[in-house]
Formats: sequence, structure tokens, C-alpha cells
Amino acid sequence: MNLREIVSDLVFIIRVPIEGVEFAVNESAKLSRAWNRVATILNSLGNPWMLPRDYRRELVALASTYFSAGSDPGITFLALMNKYTALLNQQIDFQTQALVAITVLSIMIGVLSFLIILGVPPIVGLVGIVMVPVIHYFQVEITRYDYGKPSIAGIVAGAIGYALGYLLHAGAEKIALLVLFGFGIGFAVFYIPQFLRFIRDYAGLGSRVLKSFGELLNSPSPEPLRPITIIERELMPLWDYAYSVGVREFVERIVMVVSAFVDYVKRSVTTGLVYGPFITIGYVFTLFTAYILSSLNAGAVIANVQMPITFNVSGISAALIPLAVSTAILTGKAMHSIGLGVVLIPLFLIPLIPLTW
Repeated sequence: MNLREIVSDLVFIIRVPIEGVEFAVNESAKLSRAWNRVATILNSLGNPWMLPRDYRRELVALASTYFSAGSDPGITFLALMNKYTALLNQQIDFQTQALVAITVLSIMIGVLSFLIILGVPPIVGLVGIVMVPVIHYFQVEITRYDYGKPSIAGIVAGAIGYALGYLLHAGAEKIALLVLFGFGIGFAVFYIPQFLRFIRDYAGLGSRVLKSFGELLNSPSPEPLRPITIIERELMPLWDYAYSVGVREFVERIVMVVSAFVDYVKRSVTTGLVYGPFITIGYVFTLFTAYILSSLNAGAVIANVQMPITFNVSGISAALIPLAVSTAILTGKAMHSIGLGVVLIPLFLIPLIPLTW
């Protein structure tokens, strides 16, 4: 979910009780393409119920009803605030349900990947990657990474891994592991410093934002927001607007809206951190089963016992490689970002070394 779109929603909720629907929509349209479409339709037709069916139509229609009825601005603000808070809670519920559904699908893909012994193509393990856009849709954009240098470093390290495997006359599976290990490690060299910087900046995000907005109420010389994170950068226009107005009641409303927004961001991040690791269940189950079958197969060879069914351990490990890649990317994306998923790839591949070598 685009952060600027959310901030433009906050701008509408704050400005509409005082300045009217048309003016508030036009102000939000300066920050958001979605609100720009709303402004275009509303200015042409003049009827909020002609807007596309989404939560913005509900907000505009609710604001129009209260504003045209001459309701007190405080009542209008509380009605919009309650509505938007309910929408944010609904968004968190949808995110949770989406991650649960992805966890179930990842388990099914893991089981399907294991059916390579029945002729299922090993590449089926990569199917899970198509679910990344679903996670991205519900995830709040809280940072932006530079993927240029990490990707170049990953490609170079992957090429070195390929050359090493070629010189050692390794098989296709071993070369694939070396390439993926190289790419993941090379990517991590330039990604991890950015990730650690994000953790450091995000740790005090809530207190910094609320402290800065709170000073508008109790300090004669409030300290403005600093653009440390993308969230603070996007909230700076709201802080400037609150400072320019200066009316205590109006500033209190802005503080309420910003507090609800920060709480939503925290809940969204926490949801990803809690449910993301469960996506690995399918891969762990398949890996555990592969180890059991490999042990049975090795024990039968040592004891010179003919088993009723023979297992192609090499084929099973070939199916686990793409499954490990897709699971790592899905897990990393659900918890934070695709970059974290790429960094996790070598960790997910380490258990495959005994099966491959």
C-alpha cells in the first residue's frame, strides 16, 4: 500500500470539516493519483455517489452528508475519524487473512513439489512467487531500498559461483546451489547495511512522530519533523499545515489522525513479522520428509536390502531448490521486503547441501 495515498486520506479527513468537500478533495488530489481521479469525477458530476466503489467514495459521501447538513465540524471530524479507523482495522484483517491464505497455499505447493517422485516438474516450487503482489498490496510501504548495487553484486557473485561449479565439473544441482549461494551472499553485502539502518531509524519512529506533533500543543517553539524515514518525510506537510494554522482544537485533530496512522503502521508491520515465518511450514515439512526418505534409502543400500519402492533422492533435492527460493522470497516479503527474502535464500539452501553433495 502506497504511503502517500494514506497520507492524502489523512489530509482529506483533517481539512474537510472546516474547508468543505470540494476544497479538501482538491488538496488531497495534489498528493495522490487516486484522489486526483476522485476530484476529476466529483468536479464533473458533483455527486459523490457517482465515484468508483471504494473507501474514498464512502469518506466523500459521509463528509458531504455532514457538511451539507451544517453539522458541527467536530462532529464531522469524529464521524470521518471513526469511519477511517474502521477501514484501517479492516485493512489489517485483510492482511492477516491474506497471509494465512498464502501460508496454506505454500504448504500445498510444498506437498506438490514433493510429488516429483510421481512426475511433477521440479519448477513447480517457484509457483509461490506469484503471490508476492498479494503481499505487496496489503503491505504498508515504510521504506525504499536501493536494489541496484545489491543486484549487481549478487549477479557477479552468482557468476563466480557458476564458474567455480563449472571448473569443478559439478552437476546441474550443485551448480544451481553455488549460483544461488553466490547471488544471495553478494546481494546481502550491500543490502544488510541498508536493512540495519532501517531498523535503527524505525525503532524510534513512533515516539519521534508523536513527540514532534505533540509539541505543537505544549511548546512555544516546537521542533519540526526530520525526514529520517519515508514516513516522517510524507508527514512533514501535515506538520507544516498544523503549525501554520496554530488553532489548538485543529492541531488536536491532526494529532489524533497521526496517532491512528502510526498505530496502523505498527500493527501492519507486526502482522507481517508474526505471520511471515509460518510460510516456511510447507518447505520445512517437505525438507523433513526428504531427509527421512534419504535416510531410508541410504540405510537400505548399506544393509544391502531391496526396498519395495526406490526413491530418486537427486530428483527430490532438485525439487527442493526452487521451493527453497520461492519460500525464502515469500517469507522475506511477508516479514519486510523482497530484499530480505533474497538474503534468506542461502539460509534456506544450507539444509539441502547434505542431500545434494
